Amino acid sequence: MNLKKASTWLGLLAYLAVLITASLWPTPVDSGGVISFLTSEILKACKNISWLNWVQYNQLEALANVVLYIPLGIFLVVLLPGVSILLLLITPLVVSGVVEELQRWFLPERYSTLDDVLHNALGGFIGVVISASIRQLMRSRAKARSASLGR
Repeated sequence: MNLKKASTWLGLLAYLAVLITASLWPTPVDSGGVISFLTSEILKACKNISWLNWVQYNQLEALANVVLYIPLGIFLVVLLPGVSILLLLITPLVVSGVVEELQRWFLPERYSTLDDVLHNALGGFIGVVISASIRQLMRSRAKARSASLGR
C-alpha cells in the first residue's frame, strides 16, 4: 500500500472516530461544553446577519448533520473506486439508519429522528456526488490530454 492510500485510510479512521463519538455519545453533544457554546455563538452571529437571521437551532442542527456526513461520501468514492455509484450513494443512508437505531435503543437521552437520517444521508450523497464528479472530470481531462498527445 502506498503512502497516499495509507494516509487516506488513516484519515477515514480519524473521521470515523469523530463520527462515532459524536453519534454515540450518551448525551446530546450540544447539551453543554464547547459544542453548546459554539452553537450559541453561531446562532447569535446569524441573528446579526440580515440574510441569516431566520436560522434557528433546528436549521443549524440539520446543516451540521449534512456537513458531518459529507466526508463519508468523499472517503467512499476515494477508497472504493470499483464500487458502483448506487451502492456508494446508499451506504451513508444505511450507516445513518444504523446509528440512529443504536441511539434509539441504547441511548435514552439521545433523540433519534428520521430527519437526522435524511440529513445525514443527504450529506453523504453530496460527498459522493462531488467526489465522483471530480474523479470523472480528472479522468476526462487525462483522456483528452492523452488523445492530444497522440497516445
